[in-house]
Amino acid sequence: MSISILIAEDDPLLRTLLETILTVQDDFVIVGTAANGVEALEQSHALNPDVMLLDLNMPKLPGLAVLERLSDAEVRPSVLVVSTDEEDQTQLAAARSGARGFLPKSQAAPQLAEAVRTVAAGDVWFSRRIASMIISEFPVLMRRVREQERPTNQLTDRERDVLVRVARGMTNNQIARDLCMSVSTVKTHVQNIFHKFDLPNRTEAAVFAVQQGLLDREDDGKSRGG
Repeated sequence: MSISILIAEDDPLLRTLLETILTVQDDFVIVGTAANGVEALEQSHALNPDVMLLDLNMPKLPGLAVLERLSDAEVRPSVLVVSTDEEDQTQLAAARSGARGFLPKSQAAPQLAEAVRTVAAGDVWFSRRIASMIISEFPVLMRRVREQERPTNQLTDRERDVLVRVARGMTNNQIARDLCMSVSTVKTHVQNIFHKFDLPNRTEAAVFAVQQGLLDREDDGKSRGG
């Protein structure tokens, strides 16, 4: 099967060079090109390529911003960054933003075809040094993912404050006085909490708060602050 490719490169000479390198491969199809970051996003959404070659130094929208926005898309290409900036931190930033690989432009001619096939297959293309650095960051990244996946991240700060007090057995009037808000506002927050987590009553809401460790975290925060 052929691999569809979108080339996002602002330099017309380099863009032509990349096209030339790729078009001689029987399994590659260039479906589009983009001269700036905005075009890269538009073309990606319209053409749904398998692979995007992306320069980081793009006008209108830099490459890292393109990567961040692509990460929110339901369908996105495997992005191979092709850049003159070979600094470790640049490559790590690209990886953190969702790039599947990084290829210095100085190595594009001999390695581009293999790198494209690699990221198209779902693998990654980074140097051993960068891959090692990414792996060393994995525990931290996993902790961040777990934090983001916590159900309580759906709560606003005020809803969290209200839920903690519900779990402590406080009435709406008591919560209103404690948080300096109206009783009707407290009732609205409570109803929103019930709706977000399909909780039938205050007792179940209290159990949910305890299970999620909300009381422990608040107590820990108070002890550190004190």
